[in-house]
Amino acid sequence: MYLSVLNDNGKVEQYHITKQNFIDDALYKKVGYIANQSKTSNALQIITAYFSDAKVILLDDTNKAIVKQLDALSVPALLEYKNIETIFDKKDFFLMYYTSGTTGIPVGALKSKENINAEIEILTEFLATYGIKKVVVTVPFIHLYGTLFGLLYPMINDIDIVIKEHFLPHDLLDLINPYTMVVTTPLYIKALNKLSEKKDLSKALFISSTAHLDEESIQSFNTRYHADIMQIFGSTETGGIAYKLNTSVLWKPFEKVAISTNKKEELVVSSPFVSNEIYTNKFVKTNQTIETFDYVQLKEEGFTLLGRSSKIFKLAGKRYSTVQIENILENIKEINKALVFVVLEKDALRGEFLDITIESNTQFSVKEIKSILKGHLSNLKFSIHLSIVDKIPINQVGKKLRIK
Repeated sequence: MYLSVLNDNGKVEQYHITKQNFIDDALYKKVGYIANQSKTSNALQIITAYFSDAKVILLDDTNKAIVKQLDALSVPALLEYKNIETIFDKKDFFLMYYTSGTTGIPVGALKSKENINAEIEILTEFLATYGIKKVVVTVPFIHLYGTLFGLLYPMINDIDIVIKEHFLPHDLLDLINPYTMVVTTPLYIKALNKLSEKKDLSKALFISSTAHLDEESIQSFNTRYHADIMQIFGSTETGGIAYKLNTSVLWKPFEKVAISTNKKEELVVSSPFVSNEIYTNKFVKTNQTIETFDYVQLKEEGFTLLGRSSKIFKLAGKRYSTVQIENILENIKEINKALVFVVLEKDALRGEFLDITIESNTQFSVKEIKSILKGHLSNLKFSIHLSIVDKIPINQVGKKLRIK
């Protein structure tokens, strides 16, 4: 298979991906990190590590807490040939991904080749009916979603990959042929909805993850392009948990994924994809079972997702998600983006309030925001702290970032 890299000048670089071309015996069992560089560099290094049986820690080096932790542990960059013993040397893993813990402490999820290969085996069976011949990837490879769907799944199945450092919506549309799978985010789905031209993409498949995609955007996309959107729900520690197609409400677990709930009605996941060990300041065994912070309602064929416990608040005895609030506000013409958090405040009468930031050129009052929300949520008796900004920043995969 080939990895094709599109450059802004129109030139295309091609790499023939074979074990013979990418194995590096000097990397065998070597521990090193791959920081967020270009997609091309990250992809080629991960491929080299896979064929060379190296142990790789993937990280976004803009997260200074992670960089500081790795420096303290004397972990070198993968391609810096140093004979330094680290605490990771005797651990059985292929990739370790960092994810932000609920306390803000960097958490490393160790993925063995057994974890990775088990998930790819399921994905291969699951996607077989789509007859994928090309995979176009808009997401970075330093996160589990991009690595699995955008790099290792096509590589192991001998499917060509196409990447570009920064795709424009028109670039993406031009590249999609029949039997193309696009690994992307809600950001690109919404951007494609805004294009004036239409194209029949009925034989293409769009995979979307990293954030919620609202029903209106999905319906608009289905109507305009006649293409399926498959949303993936999972986490770094658990791997893929479930999927849903187009506007389906019900999440269906992947094969070999067992789901249940704890006493708080939070999701519990057991599967061969779950990291065997988690690293914070020590290694913790998981027994391949993880309690998540996601409120769910179990159904006969799957579950509905209410939201993260850190993004849930109660109103008149009913749970609401901050994502739901964001969607309501973003449907207002004058509001480009909304970001909502539940903030605990010990001295406040009700103990918590909604911290709402909106990206808008129009000035809104708290009273106006409450009026908008009351049209959708009854009995809204909640304190609101409102900020209006010119721009809510987003990260590489389209997640909105809090302005501090």
